[in-house]
Amino acid sequence: MDVPTSDPSAQGVDPSGVAAFAEALESDPRIEPHGLIVQRHGHRVVETYWAPHRAHQLRLVYSLSKTFTGTALALALGEGRLSLDDLAIDHFPELAELGDGIDERTRRMRVRHLASMATGHDREMLLDAIVEDPADAVRGLFRLPPPHEPGTIFAYNQPPVLALATLLQRLTGQRLVDYLRPRLLEPLGIADLRWRQYRPGIDLGFSGVYTDLDAIARLGQLYLDDGMWGGHRLLPEGWVAQASRPQIANPAEPEPDWRQGYGFQLWMSQHGYRGDGAFGQFMVVLPQHDTVVALFSCTEIMQAVLDHMWTHLLPALGAPRRPQDHGASDRLVAPRLPTAAERLGTTPGDLDPTGGRSTPAPPHGRTLRSLTAVDVTADHLVLHEGGASIKVPISADWTDVPDAPISASATVDADGHLVVDLALLATPHRLELTVDPTTRTFDAAWPAVPLFGAGIEPALTRMRPPAD
Repeated sequence: MDVPTSDPSAQGVDPSGVAAFAEALESDPRIEPHGLIVQRHGHRVVETYWAPHRAHQLRLVYSLSKTFTGTALALALGEGRLSLDDLAIDHFPELAELGDGIDERTRRMRVRHLASMATGHDREMLLDAIVEDPADAVRGLFRLPPPHEPGTIFAYNQPPVLALATLLQRLTGQRLVDYLRPRLLEPLGIADLRWRQYRPGIDLGFSGVYTDLDAIARLGQLYLDDGMWGGHRLLPEGWVAQASRPQIANPAEPEPDWRQGYGFQLWMSQHGYRGDGAFGQFMVVLPQHDTVVALFSCTEIMQAVLDHMWTHLLPALGAPRRPQDHGASDRLVAPRLPTAAERLGTTPGDLDPTGGRSTPAPPHGRTLRSLTAVDVTADHLVLHEGGASIKVPISADWTDVPDAPISASATVDADGHLVVDLALLATPHRLELTVDPTTRTFDAAWPAVPLFGAGIEPALTRMRPPAD
């Protein structure tokens, strides 16, 4: 079923408020917006992308993947495969070999605790679990005694979600993505969703989903409509009410929209609730306004995105219906990220950089260290990484790299360095490459360093969606 489209004003949305939200994102130096969808009363009233980002581009959504894991849990509960009060350890009979090595609190851990970040641990346990058991982080988690009783304390924590994903895949006999396909993805009209695997047959669970912004908006609409889609119930009755209310309090979180409580793989917000992923991937559901907001971006300050949403977009919902404000809507047509020249305030001029091979400059904290050499010609450069290479066109405008989900723009800065911005379209990230023709060295710097190990491989040449 297609999502019907509508002018914003016809659904009681003030277009100028939407435009003000987009402009706030664009003008905030902490945020790089990539895509925005707004749906109200079941109609898509806004869909826009900041070039070179585009519709239908599969994109790593980081921890927004957790909401897909939570939705798989809902479906398995509806099919009677398990209950929220099942003891987690009962789904891992091989742990019986640990005998007395399993703490009593761990033995009292239930499925609901895995799903609500309430296992009794008081911090992120991913590294600890891997160190405890490099072969199996889930087994490593169950070997680490929680300092608190399960259900009494919140800690945002990856291994419990991996454990939840693992037990769901054991119960269903399928990868999560395959289990979801006929029950969720196909009914919602989500054409393509891919999931990186933790190990063969086990999807990562806490991260690793690649999909497009349309899929996020459709999932949000399903939650807004209490699990109904096209007149058919997809999610068990009552699941949305359970998942979208606080299951555990989290008052110690530093940001206001992160201390409103946590549900089942969903965050409570100052307004409504949401799924979200690192660097600004959002599915925001606003039941009081019958609205869904899906947003892709790159930011290390995610609270800033929600602050702008509450300041500019929220007041635009429920505006009196009136003829469309075409001036406001026109500001959302074909927006574009700054090119390298626009970002640096330079004039590209004749891009004729000095040719030859450059080697890495001394690394720093934001360096992509896997690049081993850069060859520069008059119209392209070649990035060498391990045994692979990528040929990148040198152009002032955003130009797609052949056979790779990358777009590039280039300029020469005031010091005569060739600067190439690489937008990695299958991720939130951008890489800034600077080649010094005098020293024949280059620096490749991340404005926002990817979370390697959370769904992105550490090699630039492999930053693309996994094979289905």
